[in-house]
Amino acid sequence: MNNGRATPLITSVCYVRLAVSEPSASARFVSDIFGLQRVADQDGEIAFRSDDRFRTVSLGQNFSDGPSVGIEVWDDTALAEIGGRLRALGFTVQEASASECRRRYVRSALLTEDASGNRIDLAVRPTRSGRRYFPPRDAGIVAFHGVGLRSTDHARDLAFWRALGAEVSDWVGDIAYLRIDGLHHRIALYPSNRNGLLYAAFEVEALDQIMQNSYFMQESQIRIVQGPGREAASRQMFLHVEGPDGLIFSYVNGMTEIDGKPRLARQFPLAASSLCDWGSESKDVPELSAGPMNRRTT
Repeated sequence: MNNGRATPLITSVCYVRLAVSEPSASARFVSDIFGLQRVADQDGEIAFRSDDRFRTVSLGQNFSDGPSVGIEVWDDTALAEIGGRLRALGFTVQEASASECRRRYVRSALLTEDASGNRIDLAVRPTRSGRRYFPPRDAGIVAFHGVGLRSTDHARDLAFWRALGAEVSDWVGDIAYLRIDGLHHRIALYPSNRNGLLYAAFEVEALDQIMQNSYFMQESQIRIVQGPGREAASRQMFLHVEGPDGLIFSYVNGMTEIDGKPRLARQFPLAASSLCDWGSESKDVPELSAGPMNRRTT
């Protein structure tokens, strides 16, 4: 994964910046319903915490530089190496200005896009909080876990993430689960006819919290997109719920750990049982179903 480096190039998925039509309504969902801690309003963005980082979610109505996913980079040397790799592959990479870094709460960053047009912030030293994470309701969230991304250019998107040091752990059809650390995956690429964030996933303490949140969402009349369920490949338990503007937030727990030894990526069939071996299905989100959307067309 590290291509001979003593240290990795990237270390985590550290934040998402999401464009919403009604920030106040979306903020109420993220805080009061889903259970993240609201911490700051700055430059038209509303920020939330889910762990010891200063923020892991930001909401805004009119991002001057667009919504994005933040990827934490080891240091500035790794950042320069990544920039060179991406430019060599034909991707556009731009150094973030001081104001762009301030809006992202990072020390330095490169701003880029994958082949599908998903904006990716390659960030060094995202700000940590000196205060204990304290959410408005006890949803059991312990950390921001990862993201699912829609991919319209499967091969080029894989090349993008591999340039950052990610490797495919497993396939379900053409859905690619990408690992960047000791867990099965932090990023999942879902074939789609449009780009954008599919879901943001947050780890909870145990299965108990997934079930408790499932009942809470039903009582609060919040749409459950899929789950409670468990991915066949990663063994991760999940609950996908939908907020305003179709934003999907997920509670997850129990992902398989993978050691640093070389590991052959397994191929699972594109079937409902591969996406969830407990039997839950997503009827209205094509990327989360076993339909033709997730079969490679290129």
